[in-house]
Amino acid sequence: MKNKLLILLAFMIAMSAFSKLSYSQEKSSHFYEMNYLSLNYDQLEDFMKFYEEVGKPMDAQNEFILSIKVFRHFSGPSWNVCFISEYKDFESMGKAQKRGDEIFMKMFTDKPKQDEVMKKWMGYMRGHTDALVNDVPSLEKK
Repeated sequence: MKNKLLILLAFMIAMSAFSKLSYSQEKSSHFYEMNYLSLNYDQLEDFMKFYEEVGKPMDAQNEFILSIKVFRHFSGPSWNVCFISEYKDFESMGKAQKRGDEIFMKMFTDKPKQDEVMKKWMGYMRGHTDALVNDVPSLEKK
């Protein structure tokens, strides 16, 4: 079991280094982070209100995020919410994460409030996946 864990860790480090190398060479297009959140059906409206009150103001203050689009999709027993965030380049994604943490700490200065907000945010999610792309996500009919 320990060997499998070490192999998995080594693989993750190698993939991280490889992806950073290949992405950093492409400077001509913007990068997009697609976050998929799976929520319970009866929590969707509450989650969207919470995002409007907390997440959206944080995103608006983050100078590394160029734009965000939010999609809501019903699929089976859960609602999926997809956030597509646009960044100038690959490095800006990491900078945006750090800046987001700083903004969060300024918005919620005391530790109990930070814990409360994070617990509420995480309480909505049944699942979560991310995808990083460097093409413009657009739809075309040919």
